[in-house]
Amino acid sequence: MFHWLFLDESGISQSELTRWRVSALRIILFSGIILEATVAIHSSLDALAIGAYHVIVIVAVFYALLSAGLYYSARRPECGAGLLIATVYCAGAAITLFVNLDEVAKLGIIFVYTTPIIARLFFGGRLAIGLMLFNFLPFFYLLQGKPLVHFHTMDITLAASHTYIQSLLFLFFNICIPLAVFRVLHALDASAIRYREASAALATSHEQYREFFEHSGGPIVLCAADGTVLQANRMAVELLGGTAPTLVGTPLPALFESGGGAPAEQGLPIAEGQEFAGKKGQRISIQYVSRTTQGHSIVVLNDASSLLRIKEALRRSKEREQYLSNYDTLTQLPNKEMLRRHLADTLSRLDADRIIALVSFRLNSVRHANEKYGAATGDLLIRRFGSELRDALPGDTFCARLRSIVFSVVLAPATTPAEVVHQVERLRSMLPEDIDLDGKNVFVQVSTGIALARTRDIPPEELIRRSEVALDSARRSSDDSATLFDEADAARIRRNIEIELGMVAALKNAEFRLVYQPKVNADGRITGLEALIRWNSSGLGIVPPDEFIPIAESCGLIHDITRRVIDEVCAFIRRTIDRGSPCPPVALNLSAIDIVRHDLLEHIDESTARHRVPPGLLEFEITETGLIGNEALAIRHLRELEKRGNSISIDDFGTGYSSLSKLSSFPVHGIKIDQSFVARIGSCRKSELIIKAIVSLADMMSCITIAEGVERENQEAFLRSIGCEMFQGYYYYHPMEAAQIAELLLAAPLAGPSPEHAFRSPGMNPEFA
Repeated sequence: MFHWLFLDESGISQSELTRWRVSALRIILFSGIILEATVAIHSSLDALAIGAYHVIVIVAVFYALLSAGLYYSARRPECGAGLLIATVYCAGAAITLFVNLDEVAKLGIIFVYTTPIIARLFFGGRLAIGLMLFNFLPFFYLLQGKPLVHFHTMDITLAASHTYIQSLLFLFFNICIPLAVFRVLHALDASAIRYREASAALATSHEQYREFFEHSGGPIVLCAADGTVLQANRMAVELLGGTAPTLVGTPLPALFESGGGAPAEQGLPIAEGQEFAGKKGQRISIQYVSRTTQGHSIVVLNDASSLLRIKEALRRSKEREQYLSNYDTLTQLPNKEMLRRHLADTLSRLDADRIIALVSFRLNSVRHANEKYGAATGDLLIRRFGSELRDALPGDTFCARLRSIVFSVVLAPATTPAEVVHQVERLRSMLPEDIDLDGKNVFVQVSTGIALARTRDIPPEELIRRSEVALDSARRSSDDSATLFDEADAARIRRNIEIELGMVAALKNAEFRLVYQPKVNADGRITGLEALIRWNSSGLGIVPPDEFIPIAESCGLIHDITRRVIDEVCAFIRRTIDRGSPCPPVALNLSAIDIVRHDLLEHIDESTARHRVPPGLLEFEITETGLIGNEALAIRHLRELEKRGNSISIDDFGTGYSSLSKLSSFPVHGIKIDQSFVARIGSCRKSELIIKAIVSLADMMSCITIAEGVERENQEAFLRSIGCEMFQGYYYYHPMEAAQIAELLLAAPLAGPSPEHAFRSPGMNPEFA
């Protein structure tokens, strides 16, 4: 039903533009019949009750007219629309003439004011304007203010006439007519959308045509049947002379010169193979003529004198010469001259806080390829390596062949040398280890040199020289790692990277180990142990913790290291208990990153449960920095550890920046006096005062104090005198391997020797402290 009522304009073609009128007519008629049915039925029942059968007849007549209009809307829309207009006028006349109440009868005149809209929708503007003028008659009739003329013999006044007429007007003006107008506007919107889509498609098509016409590879002229130029592309304008506007509208033969110099006759036929003298002195031939369906001709011209071809060849020759002066013919990469200009431009725009890196790669494998397979294979290796290098780089990175077997890359400006080195290492990892050259597998061995520029003052030649110096150093080194030019931080950056890479291997190869240093009380008895991590790298040798721990924190490896330390300490405690030896509490360090890990408690619980370790035997030492990094999470973790029975100590107290108010909110059981203060006992009065203040503070916070780094008797004496409770340092014990600690605990459980006979392990290296 709704498909029949509203129609589907998606299928409307240009020849069916009037179908929306049929839909609008149906909407008015159908909605009128349906919506006014209640009024008609109710009024008919009232008329039947009082015996006014003529009212029922009039209602039936109107419904017959509306039904007839609906019937004709599908067959003869004009007839249906005419019936609708007639029905409206008849209804208005009936209300005005046959209702005896003037205030109700006047509504009939208002009812006919809708006829111009209906006429415009279905018959056009002339009839609409005619009805507008005609409707002035009832309008002026109302303006007179006189009583209306009524035919009392045909009185259709009912008790609810006012309600019925108002309802009819409301339904007709507020629903039927608006619905029809909405349908028309909807059709107009759809038409506008189709028009925009067609316009866009036409514009695209026109642009494609213009692009093809302008860049078809030769001079082309579009001519009318009489030879008049309609369009000419750029090459045709250049060949014929003048401008495009001056050519359009001119007969094509008039643009040529005859053999004697006079203009060619305009009636001269245009045919393939004809030649004419151009006005610029060249011979122009008609190379091809194609007729279009519109009767036009597409004429392809040619410079028969080859003048344009010579100019084009000369232009291409210059472009080739320019290309050869800027690009390497073997690899098609920019050469050294173009690299120099690019560096000059980049350096001139370099910000003060940025650095630029020139990275040079030396393809050392070329010599081997030349000797084994010949120079052709060596050239192919150079070309393939250049292609691989270019593919490994971001699209906007400048890559050049500096000389022979050396390639140079200008990286995007960076903020730190470390960022540059990371980029270079990532680039090196993307280069192939070998290349297949026509079935010959050639190993790729590359040396890498890096030169950094921090200011705009360095000339491009100097930056290139630095990269080659660094490249030469890399070639002479024993490994194939990248080499930085000798700058202040080059060694440190390289060292950090070596340590970071070394730690990855160390975790895999179990190169990290733990040593244990006892803590004693004032009587010299062992009251606890501290687990200290050590690393003897297979490639770097002994690396101290204060060097590799900060790097592990910065690169994220500290999580794996801490996990391994916790697990190994729990295993040590379990082994000690299983041997039957009393085991003192073992403390381990948590970094500032570890203490705010969301899975810290989960891992501690898992490790202690797996090794069946009582919580009281596992202590944790944290720094002041670790306490204030993420205060809320740190407090929550520490309080959870305290609930489990673990003890918490502040390590290196006095070297951080935490406030007393913050420290008082942490569940701390012990404070360790940093060895930097202990080392100055007897030589620095300020250090002694600071130590006294720390001991007093610990006493107020109900914490024990542990002095670390005690190495001399006078240090111990001073610390005892001010009330320090525990001591740790070379004066008592060096850090010991797990087996040595086990022997010590078996020989003298929880009792250490006097200071005069402090344990000294054979061959113990002091740098392990």
